[in-house]
Order: sequence, then structure tokens, then C-alpha cells
Amino acid sequence: MFKRVGALILFMALAAGSLSPAIGTTQAQAEGEIVVLGIEAGRAVVEAWTTAYSETHDGASFSLAFVESDDDVLTQAAEADIIFYAGFDGVPPVLECGTLSRAYATLPELGMRTINSTGCDDAAPAPDMLDDFAGYVVSPDGQQIAIDLGALPDVVEVVDQAGETVTISQPVRRVVSAYGISTYYVYTVGAGGQLVAAAYLGVGSPDTQEKMRAIDPNYDALTGATSLSQKEANVEEIAALEPDLILASARTQWLDAAAELGVPILRFEGETLERFQEAMMLIGTALGPNAAYRARSFNDYYNMTLEQIVAQTGGIEERTKVYFSGTEPLRVASGDMYQTAMVEAAGGVSVSKDLVGYWNDINLEQVVIWEPDVIFVPTYGGASVEAFTGSDEWAIVGAVQDGAVYMLPKLVAPWDTPLPDSILGIIWMAETLYPEQVELGCEDQAVYFYDMFYDYDLSPEEAQGLCK
Repeated sequence: MFKRVGALILFMALAAGSLSPAIGTTQAQAEGEIVVLGIEAGRAVVEAWTTAYSETHDGASFSLAFVESDDDVLTQAAEADIIFYAGFDGVPPVLECGTLSRAYATLPELGMRTINSTGCDDAAPAPDMLDDFAGYVVSPDGQQIAIDLGALPDVVEVVDQAGETVTISQPVRRVVSAYGISTYYVYTVGAGGQLVAAAYLGVGSPDTQEKMRAIDPNYDALTGATSLSQKEANVEEIAALEPDLILASARTQWLDAAAELGVPILRFEGETLERFQEAMMLIGTALGPNAAYRARSFNDYYNMTLEQIVAQTGGIEERTKVYFSGTEPLRVASGDMYQTAMVEAAGGVSVSKDLVGYWNDINLEQVVIWEPDVIFVPTYGGASVEAFTGSDEWAIVGAVQDGAVYMLPKLVAPWDTPLPDSILGIIWMAETLYPEQVELGCEDQAVYFYDMFYDYDLSPEEAQGLCK
């Protein structure tokens, strides 16, 4: 059921820089010295970053060289430990010695990659030092240096998903995420270190808490900083955290009080595939060029995956009918909800697509009329497969008779909600609905996804458990 799609995995590996072996050997250098090669157009800001880093990190020293074009950078890349160039988001150069890191967007039109020369003959800086420098450049401290030089704006303006125009001073150093979904947006764009308090959708059990601590060792401090929910929050405690930005649902009930703090608030409401991707770009735009780049990269991966599913399900004439339940068996997702959009993206047909609003309560007669082929069950609110399969009443429904009742997977966050992990939920749904036609490789996709967008090393065993 879970076969690999070679072209898709190759694309993802190239995007991450993980299939980039070196062209030549790195020139000999002093122990710990970092050789930087960049385009001339980026000289001023690269010099400023390396100088500031050297002044605040004992033992860090740099040897800088600048050339006229991207072609010159890529030709000489094997001689460097770090490269700065404009075409950083393209396919990385192929080297014979060492491996290239993922791309970092340091400015909208200037990015960097580090070169890990472990295993090469010459002395080279430790990979951790290179990673630390890259993190510094795209951090709020690095952004501030670029702002001072006029290379980045000191303010950005966006229209949030409640239609409000929001002006956000740059850089954003301290984020309060009061919406359990938007917290995962922050991690996906590489800005988890800027959270000072956060709500987390789906993190309640000891197992999910432990996994969240593995993703972010600061998890306990973030959840303990103040209590956050859509219904209530302590605005005084939020103020004491001195946030630069507050993230919230458009349905949050205490935002009028929070507005008095004078802190910009981004409101989210991503109940369609398009609105979800818009939400990703909103948070990316708010948090700087690297966050914006990672948001675009995620959306590219999301859309590429959807295209793969469409290509593999296009010839299916009789679509599988899906009943997507809520926290109770007779509570069902409406056509206005993200869960319905996921079912359709996976090639299925939601039997409740004509309902409106949020979760709808119905009766069993309606389910019988709908005749669903498959029932999907979420991982929250006490929902369970047994509520269907162990019920005499539900035994009259064909999906229950056929054993076609499935609970969606989750690592930490539910895979059926409008957050980044939902792309894995769509993959899983498509392979569950059409095991003979759809070959996306759920396990490989899960390993790639959590590494690329959460910086979490998902084990093969975890991936197998999720995708079974």
C-alpha cells in the first residue's frame, strides 16, 4: 500500500540539499576558520553578519571572498564552508566532497547554504558551528543587522484572515500563539525559538507531550507561561510577556481586551485548502524572509502532493463516499470545514458536503440514506473506532459491516485540522481510499515532512506506526 514515488522523493531530497555530494576538495584552512563565498551584491550585509557573529561568539573567525555572479559562486562552492547567492531556492550544486544544507533565505533575494565537509581530507569547521551561524543570520538579531543596513524593511503590513490590516514592526522577537493551530505554523516556518507562550492543539496525553518536548525542549515553559484558549486568557499575563505579535483564531473572544495592549494581532481562519495556504504565508511574511521562504516551500510541497494525488485518482469514475465524524458518532463535518476539503483532495466524496456551518448533529437515518463506503474518525474528544464497530445500531451501515472505519493518525497535532501535518492526513486518506491506485509512500513522506518542517527526526518505526 505504501510504495515510493521516485520523482517525488528525488524532488524533496534536492529541495533539502540532501542529495548533494561535493566537486573538488575544500581548501586547507585554519582550524575553526569559516570560509565564506558570496556574490558581490551581498558584500555589505554578509560582512556585517560575520563581524557581529565573531564579536559575540568566542573562537569564531571568517575568511571572506566575493565574486560577481551566482555562476561564480557555484563554480567555486567546493572551496567554501558557506555560500551566499541569489538562486538559493533552486536545485543545489552537486559537489564531490561534503554535503549541502537546506537553503536559508537571509534576504528576499539572497540566501545561503552551509557545506558540511565531514569526511573530506581537509580541516573544516564543525557542522554545529556552521548551523549555529546560519541560525544566527536568519534570527531576529540577524534580521536587525539587515534592517539597520536598509536591506530589510523595519515594518511589514498584511491583511489577516479576519480582514484586518495589521502593521508589524520588524524583527519579531517574541510571539504569543493563543491559537492551538497557529503554533504549528510557527514551527513550520522555523521560528519556534521566538515563541514565549503557546497553546497546542492535540497535545494532552503523556505520549504527545513527550513528542512535543522532543520537537521543542521549551514546550513546558511555553505552556506554563500563561493559560491560553479561544474563550479566555489573562491579558495582564500576556502583557507581562512583552510580545511583539499575538496569533489568534478569528473566533477568539478576548481580542478586544488584547487590542488595548497595542500589540499587533494576526487572526487566522483557514477552513479551505486555499485559506490554509494563505495562513501559512501570513505567518511567513510576519516573521521575516527565512520564515516566508519556508512558508512558500511548504506550500509548494503541499500543492505538489495534491497534484500527485489528482494525477493518480483522475481515472477513478466511482468515487469512495466518506463519512467524517466528529467527537460523537452522529456529529459530522460540514461542507464548510477543512475536513471536507481534505476528503475531496484525497479523491473521495464527503457525504455531508451539503451541510453548512461547523460540526452538525444528525440522526442515523440520514447516515443510512447517505450510504458511506468509509468512515473516518478523528483523534480528539474521546472519538473512537469502537464507537461504531461496537454499536448494534451502527451495524446496519455498510461501512461498519465492511470494517471500513478508520481513525486518522497523529504524531502530536491531529492530521485532520488546518495545520501543516494535514498534508500527511491527505496522503493517508488517499492511500486508504484507493490502495490499488494511489502510491505516495506515506512512511517516506512522514519522515521527510517532520525533518523538513519540524526539524524532528522521525524514526522508521514511528513512521510505520503512523501510516499503518
